[in-house]
Amino acid sequence: MRKLFFAIGILISLNSWSQTTEKIYYKDVVDNCIEDLNKQINQAWKDKENDKARALFDSLVNSCIKGKYLSNYDFKTIKDKIISTNKIDKPIVLLTSATWCGPCWGEIPTLNKLAKKYDGEIEFIVLFWNKEKDLKKMAFQYDKRIHLIPSESEPIDKSSIIISGFNHKLDYPAAYLIDKDKKILDLTRGAAFPTKDMDWDKVNEINEKKLTEFIKPITE
Repeated sequence: MRKLFFAIGILISLNSWSQTTEKIYYKDVVDNCIEDLNKQINQAWKDKENDKARALFDSLVNSCIKGKYLSNYDFKTIKDKIISTNKIDKPIVLLTSATWCGPCWGEIPTLNKLAKKYDGEIEFIVLFWNKEKDLKKMAFQYDKRIHLIPSESEPIDKSSIIISGFNHKLDYPAAYLIDKDKKILDLTRGAAFPTKDMDWDKVNEINEKKLTEFIKPITE
């Protein structure tokens, strides 16, 4: 009888362990989890409640994105190459961009520098709001190590894109930090870009510091 109880105890423990380690995929929570919180964030920005907006964004990242897993996506690059995420055996920095987004242009020099520095160690993939025909001028600015993925269809709105099933709803630029096991570790949004009060040297300094810190979990 004692052995029976012991065996039952092990089975219960194993079942509990399997439930707690069950993977939750980003694709299964993106619609329900992100949309409502993002509306609240945008409203807070409109109402100039900046602290509230930042707190809500942190909550969104922690509850909807961190710890979720990336499903397999077959992304087609502007060079007609298929990038299948399940075949990538290294960490991924998955970014979003658009030609009309000033900060997206601002972060390109930093992305190029990091792609060169971590060549062979990290895969950099950029998903664009724009279709391929509108990307030529911007695409020319990126390092050849960075995979550029144009939108497959005419975008519905400016806040989101869906490419090969991956649904992004959080504006531009944004970056998802993904480890080699396809677990999403973090998300960041925004970048500096040149203005009359900020030249390229300062822009590059700010963006390099931010993104270098952001990718630390996969570089250390």
